[in-house]
Amino acid sequence: MCGTALIVTPGFGVRETLAGAGGRWETRDMASAQPHTTDTTAGLAPLAGRLETIAQQLGVKSVLVMRSEPDAMVVAATAGEATQHYTVGAAGKKALDDESRVPLYCERVVDSDSPVFVRDSREDAAFAGNEDEVEFGLHNYLGLPVHDGSGRVVGTVCVLDDTAREYTQEELAQLSALAGEVESLVDSDGSALG
Repeated sequence: MCGTALIVTPGFGVRETLAGAGGRWETRDMASAQPHTTDTTAGLAPLAGRLETIAQQLGVKSVLVMRSEPDAMVVAATAGEATQHYTVGAAGKKALDDESRVPLYCERVVDSDSPVFVRDSREDAAFAGNEDEVEFGLHNYLGLPVHDGSGRVVGTVCVLDDTAREYTQEELAQLSALAGEVESLVDSDGSALG
């Protein structure tokens, strides 16, 4: 699976990141710097402010809405400081049946159709060494499934952070409400996730 993402690093400029075959990322410096901002697919645009509010209230590095494809998880919306890593359209290759690969957090949410919480992936046998931890230093995760109108899992809403932490019932409720809002948009527009 191939794709392109822009990575903005304050003080260091913009780098173009290309996802090549095998899921490896290659980075090239680009000439002009651009600030990172909350971004969404057109169908999720009504939630942009809500995503940023959740990132600020929960104090996390990233709030994402992800679309599940057969072999990848694709960013449909991104907010928080880590938008520099997660741009709309960027894809992470699923481990699937490859036992030599560590599964993506969101892949597990989709496969199990249930919430996944990882306090610290560095101390979790199932997720130690996963892509988000190794590439971006984000080892804390909480994700919930997103369903279409027929009840099929089509993606996730999730938060990631670089600090091992717990989430309160109120914070979980905020994320659950966001998942409901995403599902409503998906119900009215099947292409909302991209």
